[in-house]
Amino acid sequence: MNAAKKIRQLLDQSEEPEQVEVLLQMVAGLQLGQPFDLRRLCGIEQSYFELGMALLKDWHADHHIAARSKLVESILARDHGLQQQLCHLDVSAG
Repeated sequence: MNAAKKIRQLLDQSEEPEQVEVLLQMVAGLQLGQPFDLRRLCGIEQSYFELGMALLKDWHADHHIAARSKLVESILARDHGLQQQLCHLDVSAG
């Protein structure tokens, strides 16, 4: 299973919300092209750290784009602040 899909499952399961939140913030930063402090990954459990690194690797190589899109959609459905940031970017680009 690819990293984006696994993170989406963790989001749906609501397990270890503090660990998952770090990964979600990393996803948001990647999607928005905003900085994310990678030191935050060092503060989470090893399995979540490895999942974050796998996501970075997939993102860098443009792998699993459909799974990444679904993950971003799931995050947007839960985070209205992020929705507003993305809407602002769409208006600026247009």
